[in-house]
Amino acid sequence: MDEMKTPRRSFLKVAGLGVAGTAVGFHASSYARIVGANDRVRVGAVGFSDRFRDALVPAFMEHAAKMNFELVAVSDIWNRRREEGVAYLQ
Repeated sequence: MDEMKTPRRSFLKVAGLGVAGTAVGFHASSYARIVGANDRVRVGAVGFSDRFRDALVPAFMEHAAKMNFELVAVSDIWNRRREEGVAYLQ
């Protein structure tokens, strides 16, 4: 009777591969049907700080055209920083 049991590790590997294969197949086919779904990446900033303004924005903008993305939103818990961020990105 022991020889008929599947080892737990083997079962988990096979089950995991099956779930991963199903998930990848479903998502890949559904995204392929959306026209332009992967054409442009829209980026939002959470927290408009000096570091974001002085380091991250220049890095983003240096690669934006080549990587096809744009900064579209800014969020900050402090309304003054949020307004500064909106003004800076415009």
